[in-house]
Amino acid sequence: MKKYFLNSFFILFILIIACSSCSTSAFFYAPYKELKYQPDTSRYFVEEINFSSSNGKKLNGWFFKPKNKKVIGTILHFHGNAGNISYQYQFSDSLIKAGFQVMVFDYQGFGKSEGKVSQEKVLEDGISALHYVKKREDVKNTKLILFGQSLGGHLSCVVAAREQNMIDGLVVEGAFTGHERMAIYVGGKSGAPKWLAKMLVPSKYNAIDEIAKVTIPKLIIHSTEDSTCPFYMGKELFEKAVAPKEFWEIKGGHIMASELYKGEFVKKFINLIK
Repeated sequence: MKKYFLNSFFILFILIIACSSCSTSAFFYAPYKELKYQPDTSRYFVEEINFSSSNGKKLNGWFFKPKNKKVIGTILHFHGNAGNISYQYQFSDSLIKAGFQVMVFDYQGFGKSEGKVSQEKVLEDGISALHYVKKREDVKNTKLILFGQSLGGHLSCVVAAREQNMIDGLVVEGAFTGHERMAIYVGGKSGAPKWLAKMLVPSKYNAIDEIAKVTIPKLIIHSTEDSTCPFYMGKELFEKAVAPKEFWEIKGGHIMASELYKGEFVKKFINLIK
């Protein structure tokens, strides 16, 4: 009886916390405000950018250009659910060196970006970033790839489905299929019931429902050893996607393709826009 009471009290406590919050940010996002690392300007040109999300909040980011290399394309990078651009831009380092210009930015509540993060605002921010980068004069005559990792991979599927006339290719690495499904997966490992996960982290939109609408060339990357976003979710996204599509199965940890397979990683991006 005592054990039942404690379990019930714990669940009630969690629900009170959840209901007292206007978003699921406390359960799904881990934004850092301090920019701990700065890019090495001796290796590439770096422009700090500021633009507005559709709700008026200022978003901050960096626009990278290669040094001593002709620009071969543009990449808009959607990062994951933790840290900020100072932790995330390194994933595009090899792409910049190869000749791509890359834009990475922070969602609301991350780094120098204003506002507070939520599922709805992240989607607004992603679409706003795409509209911003497409308006740049140095982007207009280049092919544009949308590159999303982890949470950003999930987001990129949704943004691509809604705005694919603005992009030429989609690369998704280490993504999950939906917020609710990810919450169930994580909660299940600790013994939490499905209904609790669904209540704490409902899905406002799902990559698994949107990716079938994306008809541009797409590459889905996932590691069989990914302990953060399970490999089967990457396979589910690929199976739901329509051609043209490619699945790149790798080894290693979560979103490690750019570090463990640098040469092949860059070639995959180049081939996507040929």
